[in-house]
Amino acid sequence: MSVAKSGLMQLALCVWLAFVGVSANAQDRPRDYAGVLKADCATELANLCRDVSGGEGRLLSCLYSREDKLSERCGTSVMMSLERLGVALGALANVTRACHDDTLRLCHGQIAGNGNLLGCLTSSRPLVSTPCNATLDAAFLSAIGDR
Repeated sequence: MSVAKSGLMQLALCVWLAFVGVSANAQDRPRDYAGVLKADCATELANLCRDVSGGEGRLLSCLYSREDKLSERCGTSVMMSLERLGVALGALANVTRACHDDTLRLCHGQIAGNGNLLGCLTSSRPLVSTPCNATLDAAFLSAIGDR
């Protein structure tokens, strides 16, 4: 995997995890997708991915790379996790486009990565432009929707 793709995957996972946190608060119910994946795939993780350290999507990647050996339950959980990741990537792309000027104006001291810019934008919501705020709202809503 190229450095650019690896960085994009890490950023997408950070955004996805940030959205998961928002969904738990917004829905007032736990939405621990990583925990569900670990529970649904406990056997596969122990047998197929035991040498893989967790974090930055490595366990999900390991499971996906061995999809032909997964139980139906684990395979479904992996596919749902990948779908949510895809939604998060799409939302991130929309936020990046719609909030470019706001990011330059409000987050000039922030280093991109680990959700820093997303955190800056969300903490500056009163100063963020209407189109950016609308895109942030849409991104959070699409991330918390059940798929």
